[in-house]
Amino acid sequence: MDTAYPATSSLAEIFSNTADGALGVDQDHMITLWNKAAERLVGFTAAEVLGKPCSEVWAVRNRTGCRLCGENCTPITSARKEEPVEGREIMIHTKTGRPLWLHVSTIVVPSGSPSLFTMVHIFHDVTRQVETEVLLGKVQSLLGSEGTLSDGGAMTTSESASPLKTLTPREQEVLRFIARGETAKGIAKALQISTTTARNHTQKILVKLGLHTKLEAVAVAYRYKHF
Repeated sequence: MDTAYPATSSLAEIFSNTADGALGVDQDHMITLWNKAAERLVGFTAAEVLGKPCSEVWAVRNRTGCRLCGENCTPITSARKEEPVEGREIMIHTKTGRPLWLHVSTIVVPSGSPSLFTMVHIFHDVTRQVETEVLLGKVQSLLGSEGTLSDGGAMTTSESASPLKTLTPREQEVLRFIARGETAKGIAKALQISTTTARNHTQKILVKLGLHTKLEAVAVAYRYKHF
């Protein structure tokens, strides 16, 4: 008895209302599935991408900036060998050009022959998580083994009085949000203040602490466990 495999139309119905984005491609790298969540996350409509090579829409890169799409696509190669496709983090650009980091899990739906299949990439936005990890990496590079700024900054954890005491309670609140990687717009929303006021608080924090950049402010906040 022949095994019945789901048609592309059935897959589209299955993934039509999922919270995660779903991108389906066939063995020739052509897009066969693009759900509503994918439209919302990436900006392209299904009409704009269906039938096109996934590399034209996806243009995937990894954390080192290497492009992953094309003839040597690792997931396609694994599927052709009937090997499992591992989950991964990738960076693409939305329709408006904004960088977007995604975590992608992949399932391979066979079509009756090892050479015929539909590969469904299920993805969700992890941009904030990746950006936070990158920021923390930069903070660690700024901090020396003795808790000093590697660029020669004067503040150290051995100082008897924390420089953060010079900040007002509101400025200390703002610094906590900065340390978490929040934007001025996000800080304004959380504290119910204007974006301009949030930026003014940030500037005052830098001046009072003798700093020049928000990254230095993050380093100081982490040094004094103010996050």
